[in-house]
Amino acid sequence: MKILMLGNSFTYANDMPAMLAEITGAEVAQITRGGARLAEQTNPNTRLGKKNFAALEEEHWDYVVLQEMSNGPITARTSFMKSVSTLCEMIRDAGAVPILFATWAYRRGAEQYEEVNLDYDGMAAVLSEAYRQAAEENGALLADVGRKFYEAGGAEELYAEDGSHPSEAGSRLAAGTIAEVIREHQGAGRPVDNLTVPKVNTGDIRLRVLYMYQILLKYTDAEHPLTTNQIRDLMEKTYGITMHRTTVPGDIEVLKAAGFDIVGHRYRQNKYYLESRQFELPELKILIDAVESSRFITERKSRRLVEKLVALTNARNAGQLKRSLYTSGRVRSANEKGYYIVDAINTAINEGRKISFFYTDYDGRKKQVLRNDGNAYTISPFTLIWNGDFYYLVGYDHAKESVRTYRVDRILKQPEILAEEALPVPDDFDVTRYTREVFRMYANQEPEEVTLICRNEVMKGIIDQFGMDVKVRKADQEHFRTKVRVCVSPTFYGWVFTWGGDVKIEGPENVLAGYREMLGKALQE
Repeated sequence: MKILMLGNSFTYANDMPAMLAEITGAEVAQITRGGARLAEQTNPNTRLGKKNFAALEEEHWDYVVLQEMSNGPITARTSFMKSVSTLCEMIRDAGAVPILFATWAYRRGAEQYEEVNLDYDGMAAVLSEAYRQAAEENGALLADVGRKFYEAGGAEELYAEDGSHPSEAGSRLAAGTIAEVIREHQGAGRPVDNLTVPKVNTGDIRLRVLYMYQILLKYTDAEHPLTTNQIRDLMEKTYGITMHRTTVPGDIEVLKAAGFDIVGHRYRQNKYYLESRQFELPELKILIDAVESSRFITERKSRRLVEKLVALTNARNAGQLKRSLYTSGRVRSANEKGYYIVDAINTAINEGRKISFFYTDYDGRKKQVLRNDGNAYTISPFTLIWNGDFYYLVGYDHAKESVRTYRVDRILKQPEILAEEALPVPDDFDVTRYTREVFRMYANQEPEEVTLICRNEVMKGIIDQFGMDVKVRKADQEHFRTKVRVCVSPTFYGWVFTWGGDVKIEGPENVLAGYREMLGKALQE
């Protein structure tokens, strides 16, 4: 197990990382600096940030521990929350689990309280609440060391002489608290010492066969097989393992016996390649194009996803996947929590639970504001729909007593999954029909039936919008009539207008009147 610690002197004092390594049996590394804030770790242009980015990208970690400056969550809460959010996403992208190391209040009566305008009890409460909120919003584990200090009554022996840093006893309490959180995450009741992984000799025959599979996976396909000598050279160059030429065919047979689709051809030298893969090259190209085109996925997350997709093929094909798809200037979501919001909604749907969330909009100054008078929405989630480059949540709004639609990237943060059971999806709820009726998800009004008169030439557009099962009938030689269910909104009216008179609203009268009113407003000076 490998643990990375990001923080400052509260982390490295008394060599606390070594204490954590001793307790857990893990390999523990640190990227720290006295007085450092987490914001530095998010900036690749700082010394700490450069090291952090390199560590997360180039090495594997099981856990990454985050510790903010002692009063940071109090004096710079916005920066603290933003830094935790950014780092937690980076950590998850690297395949690790984030842990927040919640620090303690200064010793009772310490001079430092003048900086935060709080007393001991107040600082302890605010720190604990800030770290708890940050952990909940970002799905991180919480090692509330500060609470352990508080429960000990702020004992003098836990502090160094300056009243803020930990003594050796305080550091050992911190290391034990973090180890306890890891133990609980790994499996309740299992001793931390059992997490120690026995060392494996790099020359172990089991590793040699696995390394050979990695080489075949990375470098070969039907058009690019490797000879016996090429495999031997790569094994020695990459893993430092020297192989006899007669050993290669034997290890290939072991891989084939384990079910791996390795193909060998006899030439002057035997050649081998990995035949079957999870994805063919054209499939990966389509997936990469979809990711790069998506407005829901942020730029940073898009880059990381593409890197993961490219890694699913061999090195020779990777270059072909880095194709030039023109998406420059495309508006993308700025909500970095989108992945985790979707995950929480999916979890609630699978567990049949209600969710609660805050929904946002923007005012005339581009400032994000809360809708529903700042109150949370309580929803029974039915399904998630991908439509028009965005994810949408469809569910029953218990306050409005109707089915509503919400754009996921406008949900402020990860929804809270409530203990209450959700309203079951009605038996007659048809996702396909609902999607058409709501008309690209831009409105929350109740759908209503609208009659359209259309020129024959726009039939393709009608089918594209409403599907092949839309009912049409001849109106005259040049026109057809259709009835569709839509949410009557400016988006619907705008769609009608784009046809330049080839699509006209016949009824009902209130919809026609609304269209005239909107056009009139648009023409007003």
